Amino acid sequence: MAGLVKVVGTGPGHESYLTPIGLETIKQAEVLVGGQRLLDTFVSQGQEQFPVDKELKKAIEYINEHRHSKRIVVLVSGDTGIYSLANYLTRHIPANDLEFVPGISSIQLMFARIKKPWNEAQILSMHGRSLDLAVEGVEKAQITAMLTGSPWTPQKIADYLLAKGAADMQVIVGKDLSYPWEKLVYTTLKALSKDEEDYSNSVMVILNE
Repeated sequence: MAGLVKVVGTGPGHESYLTPIGLETIKQAEVLVGGQRLLDTFVSQGQEQFPVDKELKKAIEYINEHRHSKRIVVLVSGDTGIYSLANYLTRHIPANDLEFVPGISSIQLMFARIKKPWNEAQILSMHGRSLDLAVEGVEKAQITAMLTGSPWTPQKIADYLLAKGAADMQVIVGKDLSYPWEKLVYTTLKALSKDEEDYSNSVMVILNE
């Protein structure tokens, strides 16, 4: 269909976690739009690229200008439905002109790794967000999963929760999930707040059980 933009969830990181239908959709694209890391991972010879940075408006302008003449696929990390660029696209492109191909989120993989269900988990993203509203939620929920990111590292989150009077809850940090060097760290808020390891690209699960 002319004008249709396909949005593919590329999984938690390693290309082996991309679904077969996602891979086929990407191969059929004439233009790939997405973060540079995703473009570097999935682009094929002959495909055009449009890197997405913080200026999301430019990406929307490019997509709307070219989507009637070229097959455009937008690459998003994880799943299209969890704290994804896909949601931003729905506010600027008609829903009938979008097709979402879901992927495996880092949240899903994290809970698979720790062998716990996530159907009742509170899910939060700290990418560029304030933690103030999350404190009460963390204390009320039995299990909370956080997508950590600048400026909120797992250590800063732990330190902030403790400063706000939270109990010393159990924590699991999943770093670089899906990659061969991925790491799971079982700890507590107090121990994590003093940990000097680099936990960039991590998912944090807080157990209040």
